[in-house]
Amino acid sequence: MSRGRSLLDPASSALASLALACTLALLPRSADAAQLEDTPRPSEGPEPAERDALPELADLPALPELVEPRLSAPPAMPAMFVGLPPIAAKRSRDRNFDTSMGEVDPRGRELPRTHRFRLTLHAHYVRLTRAFNDNTQEFERFHYAPMHLDLGYQAQFLKYVMVRLALGIGGNVANTRNAQPVSLFPQAYVGVQGKVVGAAFGYGFDWTLASGPRRLAPLSTALEQPWISRNHVVMGEFSVTSRIDRTALTFALAVGGMQSQLIHYAENNKRFRFYLGLHAGAFFDGTKRREKRARKRVEAEGRAP
Repeated sequence: MSRGRSLLDPASSALASLALACTLALLPRSADAAQLEDTPRPSEGPEPAERDALPELADLPALPELVEPRLSAPPAMPAMFVGLPPIAAKRSRDRNFDTSMGEVDPRGRELPRTHRFRLTLHAHYVRLTRAFNDNTQEFERFHYAPMHLDLGYQAQFLKYVMVRLALGIGGNVANTRNAQPVSLFPQAYVGVQGKVVGAAFGYGFDWTLASGPRRLAPLSTALEQPWISRNHVVMGEFSVTSRIDRTALTFALAVGGMQSQLIHYAENNKRFRFYLGLHAGAFFDGTKRREKRARKRVEAEGRAP
C-alpha cells in the first residue's frame, strides 16, 4: 500500500505543475481581451447621445469653390542679374571732354576746314603690251606702276564742295622701269567732301622723265620694253577720311583710263588703257598748332593778375 502511494505522488505533482502553468498563461490574455472590449471600435461610431449633439451638414457655412492653382516659372537667367537694377554705361559721345586748355574733342565729327594740306603715298597701275621671248619660249607681259609721294592742297567751300590740287613725284617699280624710270604727276580734282566720305572727278598728266624707246633691262634674255609718253589720265575717286589723334587719315581709290602714246617693237598706237590708283595718307589743317596757341593763351591768362 505504501509502495503504490509512492508511485502516484510524482504523477500527481506533475499534473499540478502543468495545471499551474496553464493558469498563469491564460491570465494575461484574459486581461488584454477585457481591455480590448472596453475600447470603442471605429466602426461603431459615437454613442446616440453624442450623435445628437453633432451639428447638421446644412448648418455648416458654404466653402469657397476650389480653384486649380496655375504655376508659372520665370525664364531662366543668370544669378548675377536677379534682383539687380539695370546699369547703363554712358556712350563715349555722352562723356564730357575737358576743353578748358584749348584741346579739341577728337570724338566729334565736323566738316573739314576750309584750307587743308594733304600728304599721301600714291600708286597707280596700267597694263601694257606683251612680247614673245625666244629664249624662254614664253610671252612676257609688261606693266607700268609708278609709286609717287603726293603733296596736295584742298580747299572746302559751299559746305561740301571741294577742290584739290596735287603734285606727285616718284619712280616706276614695274618691269618697264628702264624705259620710263621716273615720272611727275600733276593732278586736279573737283568733288564733294563730307565728314567721312568724299567723291571727286580728277584729271592728271603723267609726265615720264628720262625715258625713251628701245630700252632693255641689263639681262641677256631681256626684251625690249614698251615706251609710253603724253599720258593723260581721267579718273573718278572715292575717299574715306577719319580723325584719329587730331590728324585726319585718308584712304582713296581711283578708277579711270589713261590715254598714252605707246611704242613697242612694230606697235605704235595711242589709245586709252585701264587705270587703277590707290592713295593712303593724312590731312594737316593746323589743329595741333591752334591747340598749342590756345594752351599758351590760357596759361598767360592764368598768370595775369
